Amino acid sequence: MVKLHIKDEAMMVHAFKRGMLSGPFSGSLIRCRPKTFGEIRRRAVAHIDTEEEVTEKRGSVGPTRPWGTGRPQVMRVHETTTEKKPPAKQAPYEPKRHQTRA
Repeated sequence: MVKLHIKDEAMMVHAFKRGMLSGPFSGSLIRCRPKTFGEIRRRAVAHIDTEEEVTEKRGSVGPTRPWGTGRPQVMRVHETTTEKKPPAKQAPYEPKRHQTRA
């Protein structure tokens, strides 16, 4: 915990909001703007309690599979034809001609 010797509530609220990572809690702070730092602390405690309840419920149900461990993706292969392609016509090399300025 960092102790601040600042008396300005608005500046503390702004500094806290700027230091937040994006997520559901920071989104709720953006939607319903807190006026005091005490309000932020109450909402943070409520958010932590809610997250703990959700993780406890998920833990009792069973572990969730991490992303990407499901069914493997089917590799798509382009069908090839048995016909031969006509040979490409090769143009003789011609160096680029310099244009004179008029």
